[in-house]
Amino acid sequence: MPSPADGPVADAIAHHAAGRFREAVAGYQAALAGGLDTPELRNNLAHALRLLGQPEAALAQYAEALRQRPDYLRALLGRADAAEALNRLPEAAEALAAAIPLSPDPDPLRIRLAGLHGTMNRPDRVVALLRAVAPGGPDQAVVHNNLGNALMACGRPSEAIGELRAAAALLPGRTEVQVNLAHALMASGRPAEAAAACGAALDADPDCWPAWHNRLLALNYLPEVTPAAIAEEHRRFGARIAARIPAMAPPANTAYPGRRLRIGFVSGDLRTHPVGQFLDGVVAAHDQAGFALFAYANQGTEDAVSARLRAHLDGWRQVLALDDAALAAAVRADGIDILVDLSGHTGGTRIAAFARRPAPVQVAWIGYPQTTGLAAMDWIIADPTVLPPQDEPLYAERVMRLPGCYLCYGAPLPGAPGGPPPMVARGHATFGCFGGLAKINDSVLAAWARILAALPTARILVKTRALGEAETAAALRARFAAQGGDAARLDLEGHLPATHHHARFADLDLMLDPFPYGGCTGTVEAIHAGVPTLGLRGRGGMMTRSAETLLAQTGMADWVAADVDSYVAMAVRMGRDPAALAAARARVSPAPLRDAAGFARGLEAAWRAMWRDWCARQH
Repeated sequence: MPSPADGPVADAIAHHAAGRFREAVAGYQAALAGGLDTPELRNNLAHALRLLGQPEAALAQYAEALRQRPDYLRALLGRADAAEALNRLPEAAEALAAAIPLSPDPDPLRIRLAGLHGTMNRPDRVVALLRAVAPGGPDQAVVHNNLGNALMACGRPSEAIGELRAAAALLPGRTEVQVNLAHALMASGRPAEAAAACGAALDADPDCWPAWHNRLLALNYLPEVTPAAIAEEHRRFGARIAARIPAMAPPANTAYPGRRLRIGFVSGDLRTHPVGQFLDGVVAAHDQAGFALFAYANQGTEDAVSARLRAHLDGWRQVLALDDAALAAAVRADGIDILVDLSGHTGGTRIAAFARRPAPVQVAWIGYPQTTGLAAMDWIIADPTVLPPQDEPLYAERVMRLPGCYLCYGAPLPGAPGGPPPMVARGHATFGCFGGLAKINDSVLAAWARILAALPTARILVKTRALGEAETAAALRARFAAQGGDAARLDLEGHLPATHHHARFADLDLMLDPFPYGGCTGTVEAIHAGVPTLGLRGRGGMMTRSAETLLAQTGMADWVAADVDSYVAMAVRMGRDPAALAAARARVSPAPLRDAAGFARGLEAAWRAMWRDWCARQH
């Protein structure tokens, strides 16, 4: 039956088709006022409102259309668009999930919904959706790439490698796919292949900075690459980025040595992460009268550590959405005197912003104990053990040494359980290594094989997230067997919640530090748990000496072996002598690493010394 609203609806549809959305909205609303109310009319009104930039009003109309017809595909898709525009991602995901079984072509919707779940950090849902996409479609390369990234986020790097290799074959010129592949190879313990994947990306684009970062990081894990060669590659990067990125005009900061200084920390890890945990406590202990502290958080999530850090900072900027030029401009606008990089060439790095030199003094600390290679990075914070004078030629930065250790772990951790080593009750020694697989190279496995050969009942517990994947665990066992080790005595364990992770230290008699890239956070956690760590003297560079300085500061300097033979011999000796091991465990003291107030005074003196140096050069 004709309705008096038919005329307004026809006019509204004509306005809509011609892009006159205000007139279309008025026509649809007139039709509703005239008594015509259908799902199509509500959907059209919602669409016009959305195109006018009114997603909230559009959502109300989509909801009414779907109340009238719950299986209305167009309204579901429109609702997803409007909700996503408002960053109401769960609502957008709900609409898309309802639309998929109604669509004649569901795969594009699966891919889009997977993207939303990826943004919401739900990688398991991403995997399920992308596994359901039919093979051979036009978006197959994207599916392989995104599925590989999701598998990585689920801690399944070996599966991810297959997907990312498929994506790389379909997109041979796409550098980001090679970089993603490098991430997966590193997580599965294959740093040489990761470096090669980044090399392929750099062949396609010599200015692909993510490929540079990942390649430089990977080189640190390779025993066959000398410290001098690693340093040279970092300097090559520094020269290239300096040639491509112009520096800003000189800053206008007041060159007065004694004034309150503005310190800025740039990091993607201001959360429950080693960087955030090493800052936690130190920031709280800083002298508020002499220093104003600011954070430039290059991260999408925050947690309890972020909240604790925020509480003691004068400013917190979320900079993930800013490009490097905008980040540098924000630093300059904030009048930062000393800008501190806490990432180096690791994930979340913003080194390209430092290349623009937004601050008068720029400093590397914590996140990458290696040279950045950047001429624009003035200083690196170290200590006398982790960076002795003979290693200084490896660094593009000047060295500022703190008294004691260059790290302080102020985050809360459970203390040592006390009592004799577990081997007394078990009748055999249990060694441990908790850290990334990339550090466990064949030389490390060969040393461990020798230890187990001399101690026929001993076991080694290796714990890191990737070992929760059966294929990755099997690969490590095979590598251990190839080095002469008894793979049946290698206990492999994946991710555990933090409380369970810390409880595992109580099952260890001693930790075996890998080499040449030694442990850091794992060593600190072991020290707090009262578990001695056996380390190997560094061959050059901070990454090879982290355990050295941590053990020296906590009364265990004699647990740093001079060479691999000594490392094996000491492990065997301790594995046979529970009394000697008990005595060593009694000596382990985390107190020097927990003195946040004392550490903050040394760090403040370093800030002031670096600032005075800059002021003197201005005059």
